[in-house]
Amino acid sequence: MIKSADDGCLLVAGGELDPNLTRLIEVAKSQGVRVCELRHGQEDSPQFSWHLTQGKPRIKDRVVSATGAFIRYDVFGHLSYPKSGASKRASGWYQTLYGWLLSQPDIRLFNRQHLPAVGNKPAMLLLAQQSGLLVPDTLITNEAEELGKYSMGNAIAKPVAGGDFCYSLEELYSSVNFRNGCAAMPAIVQNRLVAPEIRIYIVGDSAFAFEVRSQHLDYRVKPDAEIIPLTTVPEEVELLRKFMATLKMDFGAADFKTDPKTNQLVFLELNSSPMFVRFDIEVNGSLCEAMIQTLIA
Repeated sequence: MIKSADDGCLLVAGGELDPNLTRLIEVAKSQGVRVCELRHGQEDSPQFSWHLTQGKPRIKDRVVSATGAFIRYDVFGHLSYPKSGASKRASGWYQTLYGWLLSQPDIRLFNRQHLPAVGNKPAMLLLAQQSGLLVPDTLITNEAEELGKYSMGNAIAKPVAGGDFCYSLEELYSSVNFRNGCAAMPAIVQNRLVAPEIRIYIVGDSAFAFEVRSQHLDYRVKPDAEIIPLTTVPEEVELLRKFMATLKMDFGAADFKTDPKTNQLVFLELNSSPMFVRFDIEVNGSLCEAMIQTLIA
C-alpha cells in the first residue's frame, strides 16, 4: 500500500554529501519540523517514480507531499568522486525534482519565479547597477591586448560562467594559452577591491550580514576564512532588496568588497543557491531557522 507523506513537512532534496542540506535538516528537526529527505548518494539512489498525469511522485512506498521544499544541485559528489559519473547523476536528479517542484505551485519554493538573468554574471552586474548598487569597473574580454592595458596587481579575473575561483590578472596571464592574441573564452576583468568583504543573506523578510576575513584573494580557496556575524546589516541591504525584487528572488546571498579609494561597499555577485552551513553555525542556526520558517510557515 502506498502511504502519503505528512503534509506540513519540509522536503529537502539534493546530494547526501552536501553539508548545507545536512545542516538544514538538523536545524529543522531540532525545531520540531517534520522533514522528508530525498537525497541521492554515490553508490545508491532512492527509489523514485512520477507519472506526470497521474498524481504526485513517490519515494519507495510513500507519496511525496510537502508544504515547502529546499533543493540544491549537488556539486559535492563530483568533488569527492570525480570519475564516478556524479556530475551526470546530479544533473538528472536536480532536473527531475526541480521540474516537479516548479509544477507544484502550492509547495513553497525559494526563487520560484526568478528571471532568466539570475545566474548570468554580466547581466546581474548591469541590473545591480541599475538598482543603485555600486559595481566594479568591469571588462569582459578574451583579447590579450585589452588585458595588457591593466596594471599588474590592480585587477582580478574570473570566469564569465562561474565555477572557478577569482584570480589575479597575473595568474590569468600565466595560465591561459593565447592563440592569435585571443584566449579560448572571455573572462570578467575588474578593478581589485579590498577588505572588508561582506556577505549579506536575504531570506524572505529576514536579512543576515557577515564579514569574511581571509588572507586569500578568493576566500573559498582554503577553508581558513574567519566568519564574523555583523550586529547591523549594512545599508546596502535596501538596494539589494530592490535588486532582488526586480529579479523576483526571495532568497540569496550577495557578496561585497570595499573600494580602496572611497571605502564604499561594491557589489560583486548574487548567488541564488549559496552555501550557508559555516555562516549558519556562527549565528547558532538562526539563518537556517529563517529559511525553514519562510518555507513552511
